[in-house]
Amino acid sequence: MPDLSVVTPVYNSARYLAASLESVAALTVSHEHVVIDGGSTDGTVALLESREDPNLSWVTELDRGQTHAVNKGLERARGELLGWLNGDDEYVSEAVDRAVEHLLAHTELDAVFGGMDITDEEGRVRREYRPAEFSWRRYLYLGDYLPTPTIIFRRRLLERDGLLDESYVDAADYDFFLRAFRNAKVERRPEALVRFRYHPDSKTARDAFRGQDEALRIRLKWARRPHERLAMKTIEKAKRVILPRVSAWPRMFS
Repeated sequence: MPDLSVVTPVYNSARYLAASLESVAALTVSHEHVVIDGGSTDGTVALLESREDPNLSWVTELDRGQTHAVNKGLERARGELLGWLNGDDEYVSEAVDRAVEHLLAHTELDAVFGGMDITDEEGRVRREYRPAEFSWRRYLYLGDYLPTPTIIFRRRLLERDGLLDESYVDAADYDFFLRAFRNAKVERRPEALVRFRYHPDSKTARDAFRGQDEALRIRLKWARRPHERLAMKTIEKAKRVILPRVSAWPRMFS
C-alpha cells in the first residue's frame, strides 16, 4: 500500500491540471494520486488519458459537486496518510516529501500542515502565507487559518470521524477538520507545502464570502453558551470590516 494518498477533485480543470499532476508525480515517497473528475468537457479527460504515471488512477462521471468528489476519492484511497489537492494547485514536492517522512517517523502525530505560496494564473508567486502553530480554539474562533491543501492526516482520523458533510458546498473541509482535530496531535511544518493558484475562475475569487458564511454556521454549532456565540459573531463581523482594509484578500492582486 502507498504511504500517501492524494485526492484531487476536478471539473473542467484542463488549463492547470498538468502542473498539479506533475507536482504529485514528482513526490519520491510512496504515493498514489486519485483524481475524481465530475464529467469534464474541456480536455481534462484527454489529459488524464495521456498520462503515463503508474501512481495515478482516475474516474470520470457525474457527481454531486466537489464535496462528493472528495468523499469518493477518500473512499478509494489506500494510503496510511491522506491529503487532497485541488486541480489548479500544486504541491511543493520536496517539502511534502519531508512532511510525509516526518509523519511516518512520528507515529504519535495525527496530522501536519504548512504554509502556502499564492501564485497568479501564470504560476508566479505573488504572496506568501505561513500560518501560526496549531490551536483548535483558534481554528474554531478565527476560521480557516489552516490551509486545507497543505494538511496531511492519518487514516485513523477518517475512520473515527467519517467523511465530509455534503450539505456544505465551500466549508466542508473546515467542518471535517474541526471534527477530526478536536483531540488530535497536529503539528505545523516550517515551510510552504503548496502553491495555491489564485485566478478568476477559482471558487475563492468568484465568491470569497460564501465559504465564510458556511464556516460561521459551522462554528456556531460548537458554541455551548450564549457568550461563545456572541464572540464568534463579533469576530466574524470584525474580520469583514478590517481584513479588506489591511489585506488584498479577497481581491488578491490586480
